[in-house]
Amino acid sequence: MKKYRALLFDLDDTIFDFTTGEEVALTEVCEKYSSISDIEQIKNTYRKINKKLWHDFENNEISKDYLINNRFSLTFAQLGMEVDGLAVAQEYQQLLGKQCQLLPEAENTLKTLQDAGFDLYAVTNGYEITQKSRIALAQIGHYFKAIYISEQTGSKKPEIAFFDYVFEHSQEINKTEAMIIGDSISSDIQGGLNIGIDRVWYNRHLTDDQPDATYIVQNHKQLLQVFQKQVKEGAIL
Repeated sequence: MKKYRALLFDLDDTIFDFTTGEEVALTEVCEKYSSISDIEQIKNTYRKINKKLWHDFENNEISKDYLINNRFSLTFAQLGMEVDGLAVAQEYQQLLGKQCQLLPEAENTLKTLQDAGFDLYAVTNGYEITQKSRIALAQIGHYFKAIYISEQTGSKKPEIAFFDYVFEHSQEINKTEAMIIGDSISSDIQGGLNIGIDRVWYNRHLTDDQPDATYIVQNHKQLLQVFQKQVKEGAIL
C-alpha cells in the first residue's frame, strides 16, 4: 500500500451526521410553517427538490444563491402553500448551523490520524456561514490544517478550480501522497478523479453503487483500517 500524508475530508455525511442534522432543522421549520399533518409530505417534497437543485448546482446549471434561496419556495409552491420562501430558507440555514452531530467514531478518526502525523484538510461544498458554525460548535476545527468551503474558494467540488485553490493555498500538499475522502460520488470521487488523486468513498447509506474509488468503506472503523499500517508506524516524518 502506498503511503499518504494529506487527507482531504468532505464534511457532510462523512464527518458530520448531516442526515440527522437536516432532519432536526427541517422538522422544526415545517412545524412552524405548516400543520402537523403536512410535515412528512413537505419534508419528502423538499428532499426531492433539494436533491435536484444540488445536482443542477454541481453541473453549473444554477447558482448556490438560487439553490439556497429558492428550495423552500419551490417546495411549498408545489404543495399549494403560501409562505415567504426566502424567510423560511434563512431560518432553516440558521437552524442547520446549530446542528453539529458527528458520525460515530468520526472525531476518533480525526484524532487518530492527526496523532499519527497525517495532515488533515476539510473540503466541502457547504454554505460557508453554516459550515463554520457547525465546525465551531462541534469543536473539530483544530484537527484540520486548513478548511476549504466552496463559497470561499469561488468554485466547488468536483471542479478542478476548487482543488487548484486548495493546492495554491496549501502548497505543502503533494498530490502523489494525497487522498480525498467523502460520501458523494459526483463531487468527492469525481473530484479526486479530475485531479488525479486517490479516493475513499464513504458509503454510509450502504448503496449498491460502484464508483471508481481506490477504497470503499461504510463506517469510520473501516476507514481507519485503510491507514492501519501508517497509524501503527506512528508519526510521518
